[in-house]
Amino acid sequence: MALVTGFDATASGRIASLAGAIAGSDRTRHAVISFLSVVSLVALWQFGSMTLPSSVLPGPVRVVSALVANVLQGDIFTDIAITLGRIAAAFAIAMGVALVLGFSMALSRTAGIFFHVWIICGITIPALVTILTLYMVVGLNDTAAVLGAAAPVIPVLAINIREGVKGIDTRLIGMARAFRADRRQQIVSVMAPQVAPMLLASTRFGIGLVWKMVLFVELLGRGSGVGYKIEFFYQMFNMTEVLAYALSFVFVMLFIEVAILGTIERRIFRWKRN
Repeated sequence: MALVTGFDATASGRIASLAGAIAGSDRTRHAVISFLSVVSLVALWQFGSMTLPSSVLPGPVRVVSALVANVLQGDIFTDIAITLGRIAAAFAIAMGVALVLGFSMALSRTAGIFFHVWIICGITIPALVTILTLYMVVGLNDTAAVLGAAAPVIPVLAINIREGVKGIDTRLIGMARAFRADRRQQIVSVMAPQVAPMLLASTRFGIGLVWKMVLFVELLGRGSGVGYKIEFFYQMFNMTEVLAYALSFVFVMLFIEVAILGTIERRIFRWKRN
C-alpha cells in the first residue's frame, strides 16, 4: 500500500512538472508571436511611409518623437483624461442597458419579441444620425456626447449578451438541482462560469466600440479630448500630430487590455488552469 501511495505521489509530481513546462512553453511561444506581430505592423507602417510623402503618412520614428515631445510638455495627459472619463461613462451606460436588454430577451419570449424591433432599429440607424440627433435634443455638452457614444453600442452588446445567455446549458442546471444544490450554488458554480466568458468578451468588444464612438462625438461636437485634437490637427494638415495622438490612445487601450482585463481574465478563469 505504501509503495502504491509513493508511486502516485511521484506520478503526480511528474505530471505537475510536465504541465508547468508546457505552460511555460506556451507563454514563450505567445510572447514570440506577439512580438513578431508588433514588428510586422511597424514594418508595414514604415514601408507605407517610404512610398508616400511624409505629410501624408509620416514614419513611426517621426510619430513617436512627436508623441514623446507631447508627453514631455504634459498637455496630452489632460486630453487623454477627458476622453477616458467619457469612455468610462459611456461604457457604463451601454453595458448596463445592454445587460438588462440581453438577459430580458434571452429569458423572456415576450421581451425578446418586444425588444427585437428596438434592436433592429438601433443597428440600422447610422451612428452619425444618432449622435447628431442627441446633440440637437440634449445640446452641445458632455451629456449628449456620452449618450451619443453609448447609444450606437447598446444594440450590438445586447445581441451578444442575449446569445450568450441563450447558450447556457440547462442540463447542468438540472443536474445541480438533482444533487440538491441551492440557488446560490446554481448561480455561482453552474451559471456564472458559463456566462463569464461572454461577459468578458462583451466588455472587450464594448470598450473598443465605445472608444471609437467617443472619438467620433469629440470630433463632431466637443472642444476637448483626443478626438477633438485629432480633428484639429487634421484641419491643420499635420498628420504627424494626428497619428501621435492616435498612438497615445493605442497605448492606453493596450494597458487596459493587458493590465486590467488580462488580470481579471486570469483571476476569473484560474480554475481552468487548476
